[in-house]
Amino acid sequence: MFARAGRRARGDLRQQEEKINILINLHMQNQELFARNEERFAKNEERFAKQDENIQALLEFQKRTDEIFRQNEKRFARTDEIFRQNEERFARTDEIFRQNEERFARTDERFVELVESQANSDRRFNSLIDIIREDRNGTS
Repeated sequence: MFARAGRRARGDLRQQEEKINILINLHMQNQELFARNEERFAKNEERFAKQDENIQALLEFQKRTDEIFRQNEKRFARTDEIFRQNEERFARTDEIFRQNEERFARTDERFVELVESQANSDRRFNSLIDIIREDRNGTS
């Protein structure tokens, strides 16, 4: 009778250890996903820095262009056309920025969900550890 109970207890313990290993593996996978997301964020920051440089270069170009226009009044007609094109580009750029803001908002929502899910997983994992400890302490 004790032998059966001991075998059953060892079998239960193995099952619990397997479940813990599964949880640990899932936790490690989540950590890897977080690391990959951090890398993606770093790449996005680099892209944003390059965009800022490009915008700054465009602003400098616009300053030089304005000086040229002041010096040469024959080019005013062409300047009006360039401004119209730039306004269209800025409108497209504004739309792209708006779309990016929406994407970032969705990403932020997903991260909140991910953090909540991770916290829930941590709570369940801690509960499982507590149950195992109680079982081990209760059967000793």
